[in-house]
This record gives sequence, structure tokens and C-alpha cells, in this order.
Amino acid sequence: MKINTRFAAAKRRATDLSPGESLPISVVKPSDQPLSLEWWQSNPQAESPGSIRHSAALILYLEISEESKIPLPENTFPARLDFEDETTRPDKGVMKVFLDEGLAAARFMGAQLVCEVTTAAHCNLT
Repeated sequence: MKINTRFAAAKRRATDLSPGESLPISVVKPSDQPLSLEWWQSNPQAESPGSIRHSAALILYLEISEESKIPLPENTFPARLDFEDETTRPDKGVMKVFLDEGLAAARFMGAQLVCEVTTAAHCNLT
């Protein structure tokens, strides 16, 4: 989904939210399939919800979604982030935890895969 800002701004914000942690956002590689729900659910990651990194990721994803060229429903963020200068995606390990733990629910909005933050996420991560 087209985002009205540059990737560098998102990286700075991610660093501000969780200094010292690995960034919860990644550049899309040729093998990535961020518009496929099955891809997000593949390859289990050893992460658990509730960390500062996960809380920071949720805040970051929702802040980025506010810059979407296509208005998104409240508490929803895209699975692919097409910044002005780079195509990125949320961190796969973070997203897998969000989906597996019921902290986000994936659905399609047109051709775009988006994630809606659940009530459980607001209770556990904010």
C-alpha cells in the first residue's frame, strides 16, 4: 500500500520507539510474499507477545498506516508498505505472533492484505 513518507522516517521512528531492539520493519526481498496470508503464517518464529519490541511495532505500524494514500479503517495497517523510496513490510516474526495470538486479524481490502488490531492487542500490548 502506498505510504506518503520515506522509509528513513519510519526507521527513525522505530528506533525511537524501541532503542536497542531490532527494527520491526524489513525491506521486501524477492522471496517475500507480504500479500499472502499463508506466507505470514509459515516458518514459525521463536517470539512471544508482550515485549517492548512488540508494543513498539504495533505503535509503529499504526502510525505508518496514518500516512497511507488510501484511507484505512481505524486500528488497521497494511502488510506491505510502499514508501516513497523503498518497499517494506512488518517484521515477519512480530506479525506471526500477532496473528497466532489473536492480536491482529488479517483480511483483504481490495488486493491489499491488511491487519486489524484486535481488542486483545490493545489490552496486552498498549
